[in-house]
Amino acid sequence: NNPPLVVYPSGRLVVVRELSSLFDGYDGSGMTEKKKVRAFVYRGHTANVTTAKFSPSGCYIASGDTKGKLRVWAYDNEEHLCKLDITALSGPIRDVSWDVDSKRIVVVGEGSKADPSSMCTKVIQWDTGVSCGQLGQHTFKKASSCSFKPCRPMRIVTGGAEDSKCLLNAGPPFKRISDGVSESCHVRGAVHCIRYNPQGTMVASVGTDKTVCFYDGKTMELIKKMESVHNSSIYSCSWNGDGDELLTCSADGTAKLISVKKDFQVTQTWNVANMTKDEKSTKVPLGAMQMGCAFVKGNQKVSVSLNGKITMLPMAKASSSAEEFKYFTGHQSPISCMAVDYSTETLYSGDSDGVICTWNIKTGDSISYVQRDENTEEGLDDTLMNKVHQGAITGIVSSRSGTCLSIGWDDKIRFIESSTAKSSVKLQSQPNKIVKGTELVVVMTVDGVILVWSKSATSNVSENFCKLPYEPTTVCVSPDDRIVYVGGKDCTIHIYSINDNDTLDEIHTLSGTHLQPIYALSISNDGKKLASADVRDICVWNIEEDYHTVIGKGRWCFHNQKINALTWSNDDTILASGGSDDSIYIWSLKKPVKRIHYGFAHRGGITGLEFLKNKDGNILASVGNDGCVNQWDVTDDVMKKFG
Repeated sequence: NNPPLVVYPSGRLVVVRELSSLFDGYDGSGMTEKKKVRAFVYRGHTANVTTAKFSPSGCYIASGDTKGKLRVWAYDNEEHLCKLDITALSGPIRDVSWDVDSKRIVVVGEGSKADPSSMCTKVIQWDTGVSCGQLGQHTFKKASSCSFKPCRPMRIVTGGAEDSKCLLNAGPPFKRISDGVSESCHVRGAVHCIRYNPQGTMVASVGTDKTVCFYDGKTMELIKKMESVHNSSIYSCSWNGDGDELLTCSADGTAKLISVKKDFQVTQTWNVANMTKDEKSTKVPLGAMQMGCAFVKGNQKVSVSLNGKITMLPMAKASSSAEEFKYFTGHQSPISCMAVDYSTETLYSGDSDGVICTWNIKTGDSISYVQRDENTEEGLDDTLMNKVHQGAITGIVSSRSGTCLSIGWDDKIRFIESSTAKSSVKLQSQPNKIVKGTELVVVMTVDGVILVWSKSATSNVSENFCKLPYEPTTVCVSPDDRIVYVGGKDCTIHIYSINDNDTLDEIHTLSGTHLQPIYALSISNDGKKLASADVRDICVWNIEEDYHTVIGKGRWCFHNQKINALTWSNDDTILASGGSDDSIYIWSLKKPVKRIHYGFAHRGGITGLEFLKNKDGNILASVGNDGCVNQWDVTDDVMKKFG
């Protein structure tokens, strides 16, 4: 009894995710215990992935990207080996489809206008990449969708991105059939999606003209044309397992169910946009446009919005309450920072689009997006793209008072309570990092630091700016809120004490050890050790012994690129580091010559690391430029390597 799966592209990644935690039709039988969210992330593409499809056997996945690359890789193999890697088209791949035998793949997308031999549709053998015929080509060499007939005799249908046509091809070897085919049922725009039902008896197509067309599966003769099914362009459609119901979704923010047995009537409508938008607004928000839909195991209906939110549509016919909808959310852009609120067991992550997501660190489930309060200067984000900051978020911390503070390239610090950004303060210069001690939060800008006390909140942010005579690159605070450590581009660690009037006095410097700018600092939980890192070396200092060097230059030097994050384990014996080289290293002060290496941890580099303090053993949370939030149980590896 396997749990339901969805596969979808996210940036350069392909994500395969279990829906068992949100899925009412799956009881978890066959699983020995309730586990965290299980997901697999495939990182084989070098460009943004546009489509991914399981083979009918479930053993392989075919995925295509914006550079025209097609990769076929094993899902049922632990190593997920790539079986085929070819440049299928000159331009972006828009859709792929498998035949019933899991032996052939049809690929559609964009061809090259400059090359007369370039094609926008192609059918190949999956194991060799050899062509299986000449498919019909669309105007301007642009195709948007395709579907393989799931039974014999074999047929392939393709939809045009410019010519509004649906073409039928028969084979193998495949060639276009024109006689008796209803190619021009859509009157304008693109055919966004075309799909065979599982029995191969019927084809459905949807497009820009708001119509849904049904054809005979063998001859492509028009059976039924439904006009103005939605109020805007229809972007996707999907058949149920019995082949008698079609799910559609549109830019009008709705998903609809059409019953073939009931004379092609719309039997159910889900207004997903109304469940999330401002009640005062009459316009469908940009982020609430429904871009894709599918049936998963058990006839469960799923829809995805432009803002990346995946919605589990309720099974019952009455769907007026938002509680009946189930969602899971995530990032669509590189994650730049993270923070954990242990009082609520919530992890906050911020990305380069200005979006902040919240996660349950106990179960691994996504919770929601942080939203701006309507009383803030910008007001609610009525586009529903969930942007808290107007630029990239560069840091976020959870203060002791239960308030989260975030900074971004809109030069603002925002105060978040209960997943709502309540207020903000404009800063004098661009903030690049934010850290906390116990009651003290320090914001590092391009030319100085700002001290923010939890008790005084927003009242004194502007006054407590301390300009520095060098360019700071990283910062950390002692647990007692008395000392601030600042790493600079001058390859020096500057140590400051905090005066009663919230000014800084430099009391010590650590120079000569690092030969590159310092990009990460972390102080141990007991406040006795300081770790620092540059583009290659990690050093550890004993604070109690006048900053004696415990680990010097050239000892822990196995990162190949800039080290972005350092974090100490709960007992302060283990140090973890993450860098732009996609690697996480685990180090031990007891056995400094040994190390644990996790390669390819995050594609594009690690941007945040933290040992979770409310967990038994060594549980590490990480975020990176691949838009993923990971949890690592390194307890066994630490015991085996370090004892």
